[in-house]
Amino acid sequence: MRKMYLQNKFYKMSTVLMFIALLSLIHICEAEESKNIYIYYDSSYRNSWLSITDSDTIVKFVPETLAKYGISCETVDAKRLAEIVSHLEDAPNTIILMSMDVAPDTIWTGAPDSPIQLWIEAGGTLIWTGDWEFYYVGFSNYTNVHQPYIENIVFGMITVTAFADNTEVKPTELGRKIMPSFESYRTDRPTYASIAETFDCEIYGLSDDGLYAEPVLIKVGKGAIVKICMTGGDVDSNTRAILICEFILNRVFNMGGVKIERPFPVIPIAIGVVIAVATVALIVYFIRRR
Repeated sequence: MRKMYLQNKFYKMSTVLMFIALLSLIHICEAEESKNIYIYYDSSYRNSWLSITDSDTIVKFVPETLAKYGISCETVDAKRLAEIVSHLEDAPNTIILMSMDVAPDTIWTGAPDSPIQLWIEAGGTLIWTGDWEFYYVGFSNYTNVHQPYIENIVFGMITVTAFADNTEVKPTELGRKIMPSFESYRTDRPTYASIAETFDCEIYGLSDDGLYAEPVLIKVGKGAIVKICMTGGDVDSNTRAILICEFILNRVFNMGGVKIERPFPVIPIAIGVVIAVATVALIVYFIRRR
């Protein structure tokens, strides 16, 4: 009888624990599904290193790719971006992807109390690509202005080097899990690995000598800044967009190693069609001349 009693008690406890675990899983899934993703793009402002093609690829490729996994995102201009970062209570469930590599004056003034810094510290996640984050303040008259040392304000110290151009970074074990398409690329503004490690961070790529880290996630307050492909033309637009998508899917939404296929090369095919048509036209022309 005692054995049956213990078995029943164990069964009830197991059932309760399984129920609690299920509720926790549902809560986690709901939290992940409730993430708000915004892509910043505003043609009234200009880039630094990123080309128009780089920005356009992010704006087009990322939403289309995420939609295949049931994830929606919204492209916003500088004015709308300011509204988003003003809601600090929503920051922990919000990701902002910068498709342009200069922060607009609506969120970044170069001062410690800039709206974007307060938003990150409140729990927001900012994904940055291209030139050194927060190096410039962008204005809608199509100018970018640098103020001395403003690039160090958000982190409170220098984290990036401007003296390691063309540094090759390769994936860490964590990097291969989060960004399966990441093989290697060359960066111009990598983060000092030793400095990144003074923060709560996740290093997805390292240089061979271990000095420089990228891609990298660095915690700031309750939020984080994620740096991917901190370069201009050294990384093609599709690779940049693919790595960003994989980070969002596998790190933000914890989808477990999703690998994004490269888009079909439409331009070479179009060129091939034009060449084929021109060739046929020439053949017809010479046949008729006979």
